[in-house]
Amino acid sequence: MKLTFLQTIFLGITLVLVYSCAPTRSVLPLCYKENLVSASVGGPMIHYGKTITPIPFTSITYSRGLSDTNTVFASFYPTAALFGTYQMEVGLNRYIINNDSAKYAVTITPSLNFMKRDSLNKFYPQIDVNYIKRSALHDNYFYAGLSNWFEPATKKINGEKQSNLWFPSPQTGYVWNTKKGFMFQAEFKYLVPFKRNDYGPVEYVKPFIPYGGIGIYFGASYKF
Repeated sequence: MKLTFLQTIFLGITLVLVYSCAPTRSVLPLCYKENLVSASVGGPMIHYGKTITPIPFTSITYSRGLSDTNTVFASFYPTAALFGTYQMEVGLNRYIINNDSAKYAVTITPSLNFMKRDSLNKFYPQIDVNYIKRSALHDNYFYAGLSNWFEPATKKINGEKQSNLWFPSPQTGYVWNTKKGFMFQAEFKYLVPFKRNDYGPVEYVKPFIPYGGIGIYFGASYKF
């Protein structure tokens, strides 16, 4: 029964909150020719029996600096693949503002998500915008922004009209850098604040109102 319940969870989330399966993949652009390999785990918070736990979505990402202002990346989602949904993402992260003296920056990250489940193939454009505040004493930084998923199809699979084409999710996080090239990330996300979360196969942890969901994510990276 436990496996059946997990299958139900992942199917439900794939169809309802698929845009919540990873933290921000690239917050700050890398330097020219720098590489970054990242792994993350986390997702929407749900009630699982008497406990509260994040869905253990996983992602693996490779990033490379094309210049000191532009970074490209590609991601794959292993947990979703285990439950029959194959998802990949490619994107670009670049500075809009980068003020070194004041230790802050604004970045934009357009990307394209591809998903395949059985005979269904879907593409989802995404644009993340983040404000980053660096520490004055070290390379750690805080960030806050908005993740935006877009539904390009105007109709659902059953022919009904899509009620929503834009799925915003506010986010905030912190990144710790070490001197040996390792980075650690923690992120909190308020998933799709306008979407009801009190129905369906999964009981989401309710924020202030029965809309949206709470997402918690952790990541580790190595820069070289």
